[in-house]
Amino acid sequence: INCSWGGFGSSQFSQDVINYATFNKNALVVAAAGNANNNAPFYPASYQYVLSVGGTDSADVKWTSSPTSGSSYGSYVDVSAPANKIFSIFPTGSNPAYWYSGGTSEAAPQVSAIAALVKAQYPLLNALQIGERIRVTADDIYAIPGNASFINQLGKGRVNLLRALTEPATSVRAYNISLTDNNDNAFV
Repeated sequence: INCSWGGFGSSQFSQDVINYATFNKNALVVAAAGNANNNAPFYPASYQYVLSVGGTDSADVKWTSSPTSGSSYGSYVDVSAPANKIFSIFPTGSNPAYWYSGGTSEAAPQVSAIAALVKAQYPLLNALQIGERIRVTADDIYAIPGNASFINQLGKGRVNLLRALTEPATSVRAYNISLTDNNDNAFV
């Protein structure tokens, strides 16, 4: 399920919808991380079990179009994908016009397409396993100087279709971690 939309509010009902799609329908939810050029949580991308997609430019640097517009970033982003100068159709009356657009709304469908191809290659994987395979086979983009300010905030890296289809992928992810000090004091 591709979600090239979103906002800054969250709700338990929306998380329940994500949970239902993921666990009851075995559907991977892929969502755009947003174009606010900040690290504020953006939804549905920030919900648990969503594969959140940030954007890069042609040099694999975090996509930015202006000081206030560019790929959002943060710990909730799982992967990045090209988000600059994406060729698309714009409806103009009876004839469509073709133009270049940019943003994480253009990056997320690319990841959704990769997920479909991974599912075709590995039909026994469930939705979360497909998302995790895409995440762990992404190319590291943090050595690129333009990304130095965004270490660990652009996800695992830029998606790589070939690696997602061909390389072994092993991953462990922890959710809802809680620690205690043996005196019943919880640290979350």
